[in-house]
Amino acid sequence: MRRVAEIIYVVADKRQEFLDGAVNLDDETASVLWMCGVRKQQYFALNELIFMTFEYSGINFDEDMSRMAAYLDSKGLLIKKRRKDVPLAERETTSWWAPVKRIGAVLDSEPKMVEDMNFTLSDYLGGTMNHSSGYSNISYDEDDWSESFHF
Repeated sequence: MRRVAEIIYVVADKRQEFLDGAVNLDDETASVLWMCGVRKQQYFALNELIFMTFEYSGINFDEDMSRMAAYLDSKGLLIKKRRKDVPLAERETTSWWAPVKRIGAVLDSEPKMVEDMNFTLSDYLGGTMNHSSGYSNISYDEDDWSESFHF
């Protein structure tokens, strides 16, 4: 399995139309993406930017992505310009995409528990931890947290 992530910019007057088409696929388009190895595709919005990610489970990534791009282009769903090809002065007036470079990962597998921890898991889950570091005073807006993508 390979994870793929992209930042997508769509000009303001076309953004909602793009998102509607991207997250409400017709059965044929969904089948083509599935046959091209796309799994768990997700979209996230941050102001004018869209973050898109999916898992690829095929055998030949380049071939599958070429077939998928040709199909999406035939349906008018492909953003053709890559950010590096769009001059800086035109980036806010032109739709483009850019791959996101993976810089690392954490907790890809179950961590080895440390034997001499000075708190138990039930203390942590029960909310009774008391650190003098000040981190216990951190709060967040629960609604915002549930909609956020943190990496």
